[in-house]
Amino acid sequence: MKDDTILKIYTDGAARGNPGPAASAFLIVIEKQIIHQNVDYIGSATNNTAEYKAIISALQSAQKYNKDIIEIYTDSKLAVNQITDKWKINYPHLLNLVKEIRRLMAKFRKVNIFHVKRTHPYIQKCDQLCNERLDAEPKS
Repeated sequence: MKDDTILKIYTDGAARGNPGPAASAFLIVIEKQIIHQNVDYIGSATNNTAEYKAIISALQSAQKYNKDIIEIYTDSKLAVNQITDKWKINYPHLLNLVKEIRRLMAKFRKVNIFHVKRTHPYIQKCDQLCNERLDAEPKS
């Protein structure tokens, strides 16, 4: 893979209840081709925590492909605006997650993060992965 290849990352998190059983998922895409996808059950968490954990997992995995240009797409306006310092972070646990995201972002030459609608096909795929993972989890 060329060093100047742009990795596009699509993320989503889902929680059933707030907090409740939660999952996070991401896709890594190059030139409209999904090259990697992942979904994790993260236990009881808020939806916002699940969104941030998806971004963290995606950035960790993206390092295997390149460390040049990354574009992150999420349907969470909160995540985009807190990560880019446009909005204040009111909860210490979210601040810690954002610090981890920023630490991981610093490993790449350039990272941009964008808000997209929930109807974006790759965001819908991430949402589907989250819901399938939550459906597979034993009910307590």
